[in-house]
Amino acid sequence: MTVVRLAEVARVHGEGATAVHALKGVSLEVDAGELVAVMGPSGSGKSTLLNLAGGLDRPTSGTVHIGEQDLAAVRDLAALRRRGVGYVFQDLNLITSLTAAENVMLPRELDGVRARLAREEAMAVLAEVDVDDLADRFPDELSGGQRQRVAIARALVGERRLLLADEPTGALDTRTGDEIMRLLRARCDAGAAVLLVTHEPRYAAWADRVVFLRDGMIADSASAPLASA
Repeated sequence: MTVVRLAEVARVHGEGATAVHALKGVSLEVDAGELVAVMGPSGSGKSTLLNLAGGLDRPTSGTVHIGEQDLAAVRDLAALRRRGVGYVFQDLNLITSLTAAENVMLPRELDGVRARLAREEAMAVLAEVDVDDLADRFPDELSGGQRQRVAIARALVGERRLLLADEPTGALDTRTGDEIMRLLRARCDAGAAVLLVTHEPRYAAWADRVVFLRDGMIADSASAPLASA
C-alpha cells in the first residue's frame, strides 16, 4: 500500500527573474514498510521534498497524497500530521519552555489524549531512544545529541504511518546514529513508511531504495543493500 505519493510536484519560491525552482516535476511513491533515503547536494530540494510530503508546504503544481487523501483537499492539515505523520526537523524545533517529556507528549495531547496516557506513551518512546532518564529536563539542559533523540522520540510517538526525517543522525555519534536507524528500520518493518534525508552513505545503506536529487529533479534511483543489524 502506498503511504505517500508525489505526482509531478514542482515548488517555486518567488516570481519572475528572482524565482527559485526548488523542485521541478518530481514524482515519488513510498509504500508501507519501505524506507527511502533521499540524497543530493545542498540546495538540491531535499528538505523541500519532505515539507511537501508532510503537508508543511504546498506545491506550486502537482499533487501530494497521503494514503487516499489529496492534501490540497484536506482542511485540517495539522490534525492529519498529528495523527499520521512524524517529522524530525533538521533544526529540531523543540519548545524550550517544555521538558523533554512534555515536548513528546504535546502532539498526543493536542489530539485529545489524556495527560497520563500521553506521558506513558512519551516515556516509552523516550526509553526507546535511551533518554527516558532526562524526561524532566528542558531542551537547554540537554546536549545536542540528547535534543536530537528527544526530537526523534516526538516523531515516533503514537501511531504514525509516515515518518519524515531530515538528517536525524546529524548531531549523533556513529553508535547512537546506528541505534536510531535501527529504530526507524523497525518502524518500517512494523508497517510504517519512512522518508529519510541524509548526506551519509552509511545511513542510506539502511534504506530499501535511495533517490538522488540534483537541481530540484530526481537524477537517479537505486536499490540499497540493507545494513546489518
